[in-house]
Amino acid sequence: MIWQNFAVLNCPPSIYYLPDFITKEEECAIMQAVDKTPRPRWTQLSNRRLINYGGVPHPKGMIAEDIPVWLHHYVERINQLNVYAEGIKANHVLVNEYLPGQGIMPHLDGPLFFPTITTISCGSHTVLEYYEQTEDANGQDGSG
Repeated sequence: MIWQNFAVLNCPPSIYYLPDFITKEEECAIMQAVDKTPRPRWTQLSNRRLINYGGVPHPKGMIAEDIPVWLHHYVERINQLNVYAEGIKANHVLVNEYLPGQGIMPHLDGPLFFPTITTISCGSHTVLEYYEQTEDANGQDGSG
C-alpha cells in the first residue's frame, strides 16, 4: 500500500486516509483488548477517557514503557508505511474513548508528536476538523 496515493482532497496536503487499514475482525480484537483494560489504567478527563501505551508524554520527553503485545502488530504495520521522518518509528499509542457527541476542542499536539501522527479509529467513524494555526492577542499559539 502506497499511502501517498490516499491524499484527502480539500484538506491540508499532508492529510491521508487509508480505508480498510484494519479489517472488521482486527477492529473487534482491538476493541475487546481495550475493553479488558483495568479501570485504574484509564485516565478520566472532562469529555473523554484515555489510556497511554508506550509511555506517558511529559514536557521533558516521553516516560517510556513497553507497548502491550496485542498492539505490536498494529504499531509495526504503521511503521512499515514509512510515514515518519528517517529513523523515526511509532513508539506510543494513545487510546481515546469518546461517547456519542463527545470530542475535543481545537488544539496542537505538541513537540513530542511533531510533525507526524497516525490514527486508527474503531467502533465508529471519526470527524477531524483542521484549522489554520493562529496567534491570540497574548502572542500564544492556538487554533481557531
